[in-house]
Amino acid sequence: MILRWHDLIGFLWCVSKIQLREKDRELILQFSQGGAPWESVGALAEMNGVSGLLYHHLKTLGLISILPESFTRQIENSYRKTKESTLAIVAEAKALSRICEDAGISVVALQGLSLLSIYGDPGLRALSDVDLMVKQGYKESLKTLLLDSGYRAPLVAYPDLFFKDGIQLDIHTHVLNLDRIGARSYLFPEDLTRMWERAIPFSDQSDGLLLLDPYDNFIALAAHALKHSYSRLIWLADLHEFLIKWTKNNNGWKKVIERSRFWQQDKVVLYALIFMERIFGLRPPFWVKSELDIQQLSTFERHLLRLKVRGFSSNELCIGLWLFNLKGAGKKMEFIKETLFPKDEVMAQIFPSDSRRARISAYPKRIWQILSLVMANLHRAVTISLRSRR
Repeated sequence: MILRWHDLIGFLWCVSKIQLREKDRELILQFSQGGAPWESVGALAEMNGVSGLLYHHLKTLGLISILPESFTRQIENSYRKTKESTLAIVAEAKALSRICEDAGISVVALQGLSLLSIYGDPGLRALSDVDLMVKQGYKESLKTLLLDSGYRAPLVAYPDLFFKDGIQLDIHTHVLNLDRIGARSYLFPEDLTRMWERAIPFSDQSDGLLLLDPYDNFIALAAHALKHSYSRLIWLADLHEFLIKWTKNNNGWKKVIERSRFWQQDKVVLYALIFMERIFGLRPPFWVKSELDIQQLSTFERHLLRLKVRGFSSNELCIGLWLFNLKGAGKKMEFIKETLFPKDEVMAQIFPSDSRRARISAYPKRIWQILSLVMANLHRAVTISLRSRR
């Protein structure tokens, strides 16, 4: 059996879910007997955050003993490290919850930390960092609290990143980081009051650390995945597992639509549902897609989504899709301007070697960087389009 790059990606799609379908099992068994480049498979799985799921399914199907030892040792070690790290993070999160409660500060767990109950096994879903959201007025108080609790913020260009005993905390005040790119307020409401009001305690021990209501969380996860141009498979797997758990009947789907409209994220959710179909084989009811105006998707949007499914990878994909979520030429231009040429604090992160006095020199470099990215993305897009026609 001759394996192509897309075969490896398809295999990862297959294993990146908690419950396998019968045809998933058949594909895994077939793949395990085809002389696959397992070291590449392991590296891809690690890069996409699905190494734990890969190990779990290979072990459950009894395939670990017949695969190369170096590969199985690699993914087993990754699973164990993920489990140890996740348990340590959960313990720290509960301790931090009590500290925040005593200080009268509420924070919300975002992304991976908010999904542990869905995955169940702490070794399945790696947490590269801990994303916490706090109300803007409490941000500095939280940062002081973290410093007093033994955390450190050593990176000048990233003042909201805190470290302690191998744990990394990233502090946010909005699901789309409006303090970084203000024009994103055109993409997601700035006022998150209802999100905070519907939040529930992370554990029954204290209510300093909160979880978003499941349907609000789905919207936040979909927006986060788009913000990162769907660059890691685990972020799409998160959305898939949510839908499996919370849309077992039409009422669940109605709540997804209701929150999509409330947070003005109809297209963002529709993009996610299209990926759920094409990558995971999930079949959302057609009336759901119709309610989200799938008929109004432009040809260019459909093309960008197809490119992503076929393997196109670019951090700039989100810009192209976000432009179709903005109404009015003025908003589009302001968003493009601030995204490509952000404020000095963000430029310092893009070009960390430039001193503050030399910051003005970063703009010519940024122009050259943008032109290079445009050309590279066009080349990859054309290559993938031509390859898919063969």
